[in-house]
Amino acid sequence: MPNFQLMRRKFQTAGMTHAIFLSLPITLFAVFYVYPIVSTFNLSLHSWDGFSPTPKYVGLRNYVVLLNQSRFYHAVLNNISWLVFLLLGPTSLGLLLAALLDRGMKGESVFRVVFFLPFTIPAVAVAAIWRWMYEPTSGLLTTILQSVGLGGLAQNWLGDPSIVNFALMGSMLWWTTGFAFLVFFAGLRNIPVEYIEAARIEGATPWQVFWKVSFPLLWPSTIVVLGMAAVDAMRLFDIVWAMTNGGPAYASEVLATQMYDTAFGRFEMGRASAISVYLLVIAGLIIMPYIHQLAKRVQDAEAE
Repeated sequence: MPNFQLMRRKFQTAGMTHAIFLSLPITLFAVFYVYPIVSTFNLSLHSWDGFSPTPKYVGLRNYVVLLNQSRFYHAVLNNISWLVFLLLGPTSLGLLLAALLDRGMKGESVFRVVFFLPFTIPAVAVAAIWRWMYEPTSGLLTTILQSVGLGGLAQNWLGDPSIVNFALMGSMLWWTTGFAFLVFFAGLRNIPVEYIEAARIEGATPWQVFWKVSFPLLWPSTIVVLGMAAVDAMRLFDIVWAMTNGGPAYASEVLATQMYDTAFGRFEMGRASAISVYLLVIAGLIIMPYIHQLAKRVQDAEAE
């Protein structure tokens, strides 16, 4: 009986210890994650200019108004376009650069720094660099085209609604490819050399070695890169706002920039909160099933 009571006290003490250690992360999660979401949803049901002492309850009107605005749908389509681009562009280029460098090129350490360096630059600095490059009269891109006799191809890169998104994607490709390259390069270096040598002994070409051996073993790296790309596409804000403010004529606007403009440009805090709720729902519908499927593929690959 005394032994039973002693064991019971030990279990109670251990349970209290676990509860104490868990209380901090749970509290932080509730304060910095759960509460902002609940507070934002509550604000989306009100009309508030950010200064009035009492927000006015309007129910779901903010959501209905957004669904009747073509500007909102255009921002959603831009986010989807960015999602497709970020999943394919930087991912493919980063994989290509990693595969080329993994073959033992001369100056490998130099190329690694060159490929990854843009990713270390802050978004605002990247925006400043590319605004200068895209300057329509004396920018670097226009100057290069004129120097090779192709001045007629020069455009108002950030001022033409039909090409502004492609210009932004070009700067984003330069900026984010380094991350995909680093992850894929590390993944390639972690592949056991025995697998590669066995494939070569069997007569496999370099392309077959990569496609049949290396690439399937890169699924963990691929999940990291694609998962981050999907998240970046949904939360995209800084480089778009710093380069175009969502213009011209809202052509490059995404949901995050529209939310910022609605909140701090038009002082419609309730409607801006409704945009953020829509963004959260869209991101969840797009990203979570995608990550779930990728994770399932990795589990199946590891099981084999």
